[in-house]
Order: sequence, then C-alpha cells, then structure tokens
Amino acid sequence: MDSVYGELLTDDQYFLLYLIMGTYFAPDLKQERPHKSALQRHAEGLPPYTVDELAGSDIDTSVIASVYYYVLRKAEPSVVVRLPWLLQFVHGDLPTPMRGSAAPRPQFNYLFRPEFHRLVHCKNRGGTIENIVFVNNPTIYYIEPEDIERFKRLTGLEDFLLDRDSAMSHIWVSDKVLYDITVQEEKTEDILQHNHVLGSALHNATPTSDSFRISSSTNPTPVDDLGPGMIFLPSRPSREEWSNLVATIKSGFALTGSAARGQIGPVLGLMDIGESEDSYLFRVSLPGVRRDEKDFSCEVENDGSVLIKGVTSTGEKTVEKYSQVFEMQSQNLCPPGPFSLSFKLPGPVDPQQFHGTFATDAIFEGIAWKVRRKKI
Repeated sequence: MDSVYGELLTDDQYFLLYLIMGTYFAPDLKQERPHKSALQRHAEGLPPYTVDELAGSDIDTSVIASVYYYVLRKAEPSVVVRLPWLLQFVHGDLPTPMRGSAAPRPQFNYLFRPEFHRLVHCKNRGGTIENIVFVNNPTIYYIEPEDIERFKRLTGLEDFLLDRDSAMSHIWVSDKVLYDITVQEEKTEDILQHNHVLGSALHNATPTSDSFRISSSTNPTPVDDLGPGMIFLPSRPSREEWSNLVATIKSGFALTGSAARGQIGPVLGLMDIGESEDSYLFRVSLPGVRRDEKDFSCEVENDGSVLIKGVTSTGEKTVEKYSQVFEMQSQNLCPPGPFSLSFKLPGPVDPQQFHGTFATDAIFEGIAWKVRRKKI
C-alpha cells in the first residue's frame, strides 16, 4: 500500500469514529420527529426508508467534521483521526482493514446509503451530504453499557448531550494533534522586504487594482535578492496572463479588485501554508469579507491552484449603525466590492477532497488532500 496511506486506524480510533457518526447523525425524514440516528434505526430493526420519505435537506461536511472534533475536544490525541482520514471515511474509501483486524469494517456509506445520501462537491465548502441531520441529544438506550463507558473514558465526557451551536461551529485546528502540519510562518520584515506590485502603468506610476504579493520562504543570496520593487505592465493582463504570472512565483499570491485598493497596501490575503504527509493546510486572513455563501467561494484545481472570490463590506465613506450615520475620517480598510485572491499550493491535490471553513474570526482555512501516490 502507498506509504502515505499505509497507516491504519487503531481499534479505539475506529470505535469512536463509527460511534460518533452513527449516533450523532440521522437520516432526515419528513415524518420522523425526533430524528432517530443511523445506529438507533439499525438496533430497532426499522424497515428501509424510501426516497419519498426524505426531507430534501443537506449538511456540510464541515459540520460533520466540527461535531466529530467537538466530541473529542477532551480526548487524547492518539484516539483522534486526522481530517484527511475523516473525509475518507465519509467518502467511504478509508483504507481497510483496520490495525489489528483481519476484515474490513463498515464506513459512512454503510450507515447512510449513497443512493439516498448523495455527497455533492461544492467549490466553496468542500461538500454537502443530502438528507442527513445532526442530533445533539441522541437516544442511547440500545448501546451496550460497556460501550457507553468506553465512550466516556476515551472522550472525557460525562454523557452524550452536546451543545448544538458549539458542536456545529467548533474550530478544531490543532497542528500537532490533528494534522501534524509544519506551518511556514512569514516574518514581518520578510513581508515588508518582499512586496511586489503588478498593475497598469499610469502617468504617476501608481499601481491600480491589480497587485501581486510575494512572500519569502527561502534565504536568497545577496546576488539573487533584488530587494523591494514594483513591476508595471503596459496594459491590464488577461486572465490567462495573470494566472501564468502567479504560477511562476513560488509561495506567492495575487489580489485583485477591492482587496488591492487599500490606502496602505493590501489589508487582507495574508496567509500561512503548511504541509503534512498527506495534505496541505492554508489559512487566509479575510477581514471585512462577507461569509454569505452566495458572495463567497473557494475553488481548488488539480495542480494546486486556489482561487478565492468574495465581497468586502468595509472601507465605506459613511457607515449607518445603531440609527446613526458615521462619517469615516479614514478609509484604510479595503473599499467595498468584489475581489479575488489566487495562489498555488506546493503540489497537486484532489479537488474532490477539499475541506474549507470560514470561521467568525475572519480566517478562512482549507485542507486539500494530496494526490494519492501510486504504488510502484
């Protein structure tokens, strides 16, 4: 088996993964209230439901991941499954058998049949699954007492009740515990010394709405280091030319639209990129960007190219708030309007295995699973 995927889950990891998915999630049926989890339905021997009984809802894979990591927030790292493996389980293609087991074990598609619970890939969220709901206070009478005690011992929880809002919006990032990511951090002086702008050449040589920023991830020799500088183009580049420029710069990213028109330079788009054995992690600062699904999207391509599009709502000349009108004395934040941000990950990825979360702290985080290396 490929070295990236050669590790197998421990019995405790699988026990928690399967129990959490089967206990805290249920098929969304029109006439079923309260909802019965997948494992409860199996224990009660209920007949299979039909397409006509489905409610037609969907759930983000990010919510499924949030619930899983919220349940395990007090658990030892050794029993927590990393996000790429969690997504593989949800997709039904987690490598089996598990460690210490001779036979394959059931996965998510056993709990929720794909013909009724289709996984739909979304560019801005990573994916949704149809007709599944989160159950924050599941019925557990059917679970064996020893399994309940094992769950409590491994999770550190006293019972199965979860706070709905906290579980669905839990931020589970922990580089050492979940991803084993080495984050490439930018120093302030590096950012200041490696700031290049691409724009249309105007008579006063002022960059306009197209800018390109380069972050230093190496230590160039004095001969190679050109220092700070600007590049001016005779005309606005085409979309293809712009993409080619971005692709030629390692660890760089491009800003267009309102994001490049701040009074003191770009005020959003700062990022960290990390790499683990089987995935890439990126975190992008997007202050003032609307989190509404219709305004925000993130597209990931096979070659590792990432394109984020959104709308900023800051930088107005006047702001109406609390029945008052404020005349802004400065507009250093991005002006309101659409923008795009593009960059490239260190290597090729699988767009179908992308997971993005836009948290309330204005940080958009994405996990992109590396392309599976073929066995030689």
